[in-house]
Amino acid sequence: MGSLFWGKIKTRLVASFLAVIIVVGVGSILIGRKIIEDSIVAQAQDQVKKHLDTASYIYNQDVALITTSLKHVATSKRMARAIQSRNISYISNVAEYLKQHFGFDLIHVTDATGRILTGSAGIPLNELSCLRHVLENGEICYGSEIIPRNILLTGGKELADNSIVEVISTPHERKVKKGKEVRALAQVAACPVYEGKRLIGVIYGAHILNKKKDLVDRIKKLVFHDEKIDGFELGTATIFLDDVRISTNVRREDGTRTIGTRVSREVYHQVVEKEKLWLDKAFVVNKWYISAYQPIYDVTKRVIGIFYVGVLEEKYLALRRKTMLYFVVLMVLTGIFSIILGNYLIRNIIRPIRDLVDVSEDVAGGNLDTQVEREYDGELGQLTRTFNGMVDAIKERDRKLKENTEQQILQSEKLASLGRLASGVAHEINNPLTGILTYSSLLLEDLEESEYAEDIKVIVNETMRCRNIVRELLDFARETQLQIQKADLNVIITETMTLLKRTYNFQNIQVVEDLEPELPLLNLDINQIKSAVSNLAVNAADAMPSGGRLLLSTRFESTQERIVLNVRDDGTGIPEENLKRIFDPFFTTKATGKGTGLGLAVTYGIIERHGGKISVESELEKGTTFIIELPI
Repeated sequence: MGSLFWGKIKTRLVASFLAVIIVVGVGSILIGRKIIEDSIVAQAQDQVKKHLDTASYIYNQDVALITTSLKHVATSKRMARAIQSRNISYISNVAEYLKQHFGFDLIHVTDATGRILTGSAGIPLNELSCLRHVLENGEICYGSEIIPRNILLTGGKELADNSIVEVISTPHERKVKKGKEVRALAQVAACPVYEGKRLIGVIYGAHILNKKKDLVDRIKKLVFHDEKIDGFELGTATIFLDDVRISTNVRREDGTRTIGTRVSREVYHQVVEKEKLWLDKAFVVNKWYISAYQPIYDVTKRVIGIFYVGVLEEKYLALRRKTMLYFVVLMVLTGIFSIILGNYLIRNIIRPIRDLVDVSEDVAGGNLDTQVEREYDGELGQLTRTFNGMVDAIKERDRKLKENTEQQILQSEKLASLGRLASGVAHEINNPLTGILTYSSLLLEDLEESEYAEDIKVIVNETMRCRNIVRELLDFARETQLQIQKADLNVIITETMTLLKRTYNFQNIQVVEDLEPELPLLNLDINQIKSAVSNLAVNAADAMPSGGRLLLSTRFESTQERIVLNVRDDGTGIPEENLKRIFDPFFTTKATGKGTGLGLAVTYGIIERHGGKISVESELEKGTTFIIELPI
């Protein structure tokens, strides 16, 4: 009967073990697949975002190049004289030179009113935002801009006609009918020309992007190295004017570029209307891409187009399939090995387990004199011996537990009594102090003109000092939980000093705040940091009884990933022998009644709990500087 029972146990164990392996295996594969997929998608999106940043950098470098070339010409005295004297021949030669050597599609030199001096002489260009900005502000302007057809015609009909893009309908586009796009998106720059301090003209240049392929192909080559997968480009780049592709290396199946196709309404809404980055999988013409779209702004900060970079999803799908294959093979091999090993272990564990079960039942029944009598080899033998030792240890601990229980009960009663005593003492100290302070204050009001007034003032002041000592001692001993939130250290300093500067101690103090702008946000307990700044500022004011200068400065040290706050005064300074003790509780150099020695100790604790450091530098009669370092 016993053999039959344990046989059934063995069968159940094997079946259960197999079930666990199958469930865990299948679950691991499903979870692993999800984790792998999420990881690869996150990696892909992160990589595409970096590609987009690189492409944007290349785009902006081109804008910087055309700006530099125009600035060089605009600052030459010869060009200024040519504009002054209306030397059209010289101006035309310079414009032609810039076109040939710097690839400008459109170059115009205007007078101070914005009218063209060459070519289509007299035509105003004031509708161009970049040029208008120069005329109004007298400073260089550069960036992206939409150039209307009438302005394109000033560069020649061929230029204007070559910039026309035939719009091609695509699935999921916006429900806005478009036939042709006659405007042009351009990289532009405009530089003022001065005669002395007087603006006399503007040089305006533009690289037209419509139907151009050099920029997007250069991005593809530099970022994706012209890599291909199954004959398709691994990475692609596109520039949109509004929602129309005007420059791209995304190709149709016949190899032609998809100039004129439109972006989906979903992307348009996110990027153009909401002015946000769009980062997700997208079906571009005929393939799925991990895509990134970001707005293109003109010089007035208006969205005029979209910049796109995409990587074939197939690259990451292949990586996912390969990773999943390795994972599944590993899981299968692990499962087979686990089944073989499990069967062996179950067969060899049943007997020792049976003995252990029998002895465990005896121990559970309160019989601590029982033992596993049979000796086993290997790990199971060690297990049975350990079990026997455990039973002996339980027996010994049971004995000691009985002995210790009474002692613990007595100790608990003592601790409870001590807690009640401490609470009572606190109340007994505070209540008399309150009574003394109240009655002595009333007495002082009644006897203010008497010979006892000064003595009563001493009683009031010393009582206040005792109450402050008790309160500060409790504040110092209390361990409050930090209320961490993102905060700007500059704002905390400004708010703290705004309140302190109104107090009596700061009437003769010149407070200077030299705060580095745009500091990174820190994880801080705002109230505690305010308390620390306040303690240091008040101590500095006390060190300058005749007035002086208090400087609070911040700086961001990016290499150390920290923000440093300096609180410097030009007061009396701290003797060298006291520098090592100033953060000790109850150490103070102030006169009796002026301080308890807890302010700097509390400040030290606040900075330490924020993971920071505080140090001090001081020189007698020259001042003291407290340096606080807070990690980002």
